[in-house]
Amino acid sequence: MKTQIIIIMLMLSLSSLAHSDEYTEIAWSSLIPKGWVPKVTEEKSFFDDEALHENATKFPQNEYAPIVEALDNQKLKLPGYMIPIKFDASSVFEFLLVPYVGACIHTPPPPENQIIYVSLKKPLVVTKDFWAPVWVSGTMKAQISMTKFATAGYHITEAVTEAYKY
Repeated sequence: MKTQIIIIMLMLSLSSLAHSDEYTEIAWSSLIPKGWVPKVTEEKSFFDDEALHENATKFPQNEYAPIVEALDNQKLKLPGYMIPIKFDASSVFEFLLVPYVGACIHTPPPPENQIIYVSLKKPLVVTKDFWAPVWVSGTMKAQISMTKFATAGYHITEAVTEAYKY
């Protein structure tokens, strides 16, 4: 009887190891802590950011949107749109993943917890349909990454992409 229990326990533990390379599919809403609601920013006039002289008023820095720490080091998969940040004429090496097309290019960008910095395992060869959505799979890091386009609340490393079929 003890032998059977040991064999069953061994089989159960090995079956979880066999599936350890699979990714858990999540939605963008999973990146937002429960109960957090983004602040609505007031629209600024066209000249609000202009520095007219050295004594111009500086605007206060916004706080970063909170992230879900429990996602750190999780193997995850989610769809989104690419905003390339490191690329050459034929390949993309790193990009921002965002929930809707054009985010970060238009202002204001989404909250930090809705932007993911993606480091690819292998460069992605650019195809003709660059603005199409993609699936991204990799290990999530709950950490801030700053770029010239936006600040990301998460970072996916060793990522792979595939076409999003709809």
